[in-house]
Amino acid sequence: MSLRFDIPIARTHQFWDALRVGKFVTTKCKACGNVSFPPQGDCPNCMSSDHEWVDLGTDATLVTYTFVQITPASFVKNDPYMIAIGKLSSGLKVLAWLEGGKVENVKIGERMHLEARASEEGNPYYVFVRS
Repeated sequence: MSLRFDIPIARTHQFWDALRVGKFVTTKCKACGNVSFPPQGDCPNCMSSDHEWVDLGTDATLVTYTFVQITPASFVKNDPYMIAIGKLSSGLKVLAWLEGGKVENVKIGERMHLEARASEEGNPYYVFVRS
């Protein structure tokens, strides 16, 4: 079985474009000021479509993590991996893969940063890297 994910990006392509050059941005509603991550075409708070793009930076603090040893079928080619939630300096929490070191050395509260990557197919994605 192969999986295919078609995610409409017409109203959020700026996120993917920025990620391709190593920047991490998201939407901020001009009507109510809500900052959304992942970026949204319409504000989930007030439903306004009027937003601006803001830089989130890449520095984060580790909030929590898990070590995935039994991978889902769609990740069967991957070795066991860590997934983390990091809190950015803006206060937003982001979920991403965590790289850098062994699971037994990971500590809640440690500093890490987001890093842009590209898949074998050239699709951009991001990971946390331990500092």
